[in-house]
Amino acid sequence: MITREHLDERQGRLLNLLTALFEQQPYLDTTSAAALYPQLRVDLIAARATDSDFECLTEHLIGLVIEHGSALSRETWKALLDLISTGFACRGFSVLVERGVLVAVDFAAPPTKH
Repeated sequence: MITREHLDERQGRLLNLLTALFEQQPYLDTTSAAALYPQLRVDLIAARATDSDFECLTEHLIGLVIEHGSALSRETWKALLDLISTGFACRGFSVLVERGVLVAVDFAAPPTKH
C-alpha cells in the first residue's frame, strides 16, 4: 500500500496531481471512465510520470474510485477496474477490498519490451 513517507517529492507531486485531476471529474460510470482514465495517464506522463510510477499511481487511482464510488454495483466496480487496467495502468492487477477499504493491489508482470 502507498505510504507517503516512502515517496520522493516528485512522486508525491504526481499523486497530488492525480487526485486533483480525478476530483475535477470523478466519473464513476463506465462510459465517462473509458475516456477519463487514458487522459489521466496522458496528463501524468506530461507531468513527467515514468512507467515505474504507474504502480503507485494506479493504486492511488483505485483508492480514489473506491472512496468516491461506495454505492456502485459489483458489475460497475469490475468494469471500472478493467478500464483502469487497460486505459491507465496498461497492465493487469488484482485488488483486495475489505469493508470499502483498499487493502492490497497485486500487479501482473509488466509487459515485455522487445
